[in-house]
Amino acid sequence: MKKIPVIMDVDTGIDDAVALILAMSSPHIDLKGVTVVAGNQILDKTIYNTLSVVDYFGGGDIPVAKGASKPLVKELYYDAATHGESGLGTAQLPKPAITAHRLDAVDFIKETLENSEEKVTLVPVGPLTNIALLLMCYPHIKEKIDKIVMMGGGAFEGNMNAVCEFNMFVDPEAAQVVFDSGVDIVMCGLDITMKSYTTMEDILRIKATGTKAGEFCAEAFGVYYDRYVNNSRLPGCAVHDAVAVTYLLHPEWIHTERANVKVDIDGTETYGQTVCDMRPNRNRHLDNATVCMDIDREKFIDLLVAACESYK
Repeated sequence: MKKIPVIMDVDTGIDDAVALILAMSSPHIDLKGVTVVAGNQILDKTIYNTLSVVDYFGGGDIPVAKGASKPLVKELYYDAATHGESGLGTAQLPKPAITAHRLDAVDFIKETLENSEEKVTLVPVGPLTNIALLLMCYPHIKEKIDKIVMMGGGAFEGNMNAVCEFNMFVDPEAAQVVFDSGVDIVMCGLDITMKSYTTMEDILRIKATGTKAGEFCAEAFGVYYDRYVNNSRLPGCAVHDAVAVTYLLHPEWIHTERANVKVDIDGTETYGQTVCDMRPNRNRHLDNATVCMDIDREKFIDLLVAACESYK
């Protein structure tokens, strides 16, 4: 398998950290850089967490660039209740020895894409503010983007209101820019990520790897697991952001549907909804996204365990 050139855009909370561990452990991903946005926590915490995760898990040579501290239009809403005050639950990492890149996130992505001999896949797993700013400031750069594989949205699921997912809720105006950009999009939304959960048995299996990655993930999942089990229908905690990386590595494990996706920025009850038109009689020429709907959960868990084992 040829290495996939990737830039990840994160708001590092618990599932972002797992997604980074998965991406950095894979011999099939060429992680050219990581950019950071506010979302799960404020930007000062998400950049610190990202630097800590990248440094601790052997990515000290991977550039990390600081991005937007607030959405395009509204004030920042962040989720300390789910990810804990630090953003990583009760897990703790050493102070990072690396610092943020000299360029901000948007200019870092632009420069990296312009200097790349091949198209690069963007993997945003937080609010889409950085990606929207990139496309608005440098519209020519989309010619260097292979596709955008994102975590966010949902065709039939919501977790902020009946139909809106968290990343879309934080910055729906940015999401609208991205979906209207003409770039090929793969949407890993709640329809699939809520099927990508770790049970307590899975967490114990991850911990049993005995590696620093296994120990970290098991510790980080503690608060996350309790919150999901107490506040959702799941028998475990959804590892949302790792699904986007899994799609890059094993798209054959994932069932998808093509759709025309629009983002609602006007509705009261539907604010931030990704409206996915999958009707058989729709105008398929308007389809702008591949929507992920189902996953082989057992293989997904096996992949997370294998990623943790690789840190021996």
